Amino acid sequence: MKRVIPLLVATSVGACVAGAADAGSSAAAFLKIGVGARAVGMGEAQAALAAGPEALYWNPAGLAADDRRAVSFTHSEWLEDIRYEYLGLSYPLFGLGTVGFSAGRVSMGKLEGRDEQGNPTGDFGASDMALSLGYARRLWEFVSLGAGAEYISSKIENERASAFAGSFGAAAELPLPGLSAGVSASNLGGEMKFIEEGDPLPFVARGGLAYLLPFGGETNEVTVAADAVKFRDRDVAVNAGLEYWFMKTVAARAGYKANYDEDGLTGGLGFRYSPTETLGLLADYAYADMGVFGATHRISVGMRF
Repeated sequence: MKRVIPLLVATSVGACVAGAADAGSSAAAFLKIGVGARAVGMGEAQAALAAGPEALYWNPAGLAADDRRAVSFTHSEWLEDIRYEYLGLSYPLFGLGTVGFSAGRVSMGKLEGRDEQGNPTGDFGASDMALSLGYARRLWEFVSLGAGAEYISSKIENERASAFAGSFGAAAELPLPGLSAGVSASNLGGEMKFIEEGDPLPFVARGGLAYLLPFGGETNEVTVAADAVKFRDRDVAVNAGLEYWFMKTVAARAGYKANYDEDGLTGGLGFRYSPTETLGLLADYAYADMGVFGATHRISVGMRF
C-alpha cells in the first residue's frame, strides 16, 4: 500500500503535465506536450506544416518534406520542476524516402511520498520516455505518406509501465500555389498499466491547412496555418498560427489554441543561418500561456546538412 500514494502523487503531476488541456483518463500524459519551439509558437498548427525530425510527433508524412539530413533538439521548461527533452533525426534515403528517429524524456524532479495515513515516506522520482522510428515517402510530386512506431515507458518510484504505439499521416500540396494540407493519427496503441490499473494512450487525430505567401519580393514570407484536433478524451479543439520571416533570417510567430481548458495564446521567435549552400543552422524560442498554471517555455536548436 505504501507504493500507492507515490503513484497517486505522480499521477496528479502527470495531469499537470497535460496542462489540463485534456480532461479525462488516459495514460502517458506527456505525449500531449508539443515538440519544437517553432510548432508551439505557431499554436501547434502543424498537420500541414510539419517537416524534419519534429514531424514524427505531428505528422510522420512530413519527414518527406525535407530533402536534407536534419537533427533537432528541444528543451522544455514545463510546470513546477517538470522538464522535457526531445532529440530528433531525419535522413533521406537517396530517393527511397526518408527515415526518422526521435527520443523524448520527461523528468519530474523529486516528489514527496506519503503512506495511507499521510505520513511522509521519503522522496521518490518519476519519469517518462518515448522512442520513435518513422518512415515517409513522396508517392507523387504532391502527395506524401508516412508512418511511425513508438515505444513508451513510464516509471514511478519502483513501478514501471510500457506500451507500443503507432502513427500514420498524409500531406499534400494543393492546386493553389503555397497551399498545403495534412492529416495524421497518433498514439494508436494499447493500455499502460501500473500495478492493476490501466489507462489507454492519449490518441489524437489532426487535420489542417497551411498557406505560404511570399511577401516583399520573395525575401520575406508569411505563413498561416490552422488545425482541427480531436483527442480521445475531449471535444474537437482548434489550433491556429502565424509566422513571418524577415529576409528569410529572423522570424516572429504567434498562435492561439481554442477549446482547451487552459491553453491560449502562444508566441515565439526564430533565427536561421546558412554559412554554405547545404548547411543550415536554426534556433527557436516559444512561449505558451497556460492560464492559472502559468507559462511554459521551449528552446530548440537544429541543423540541416
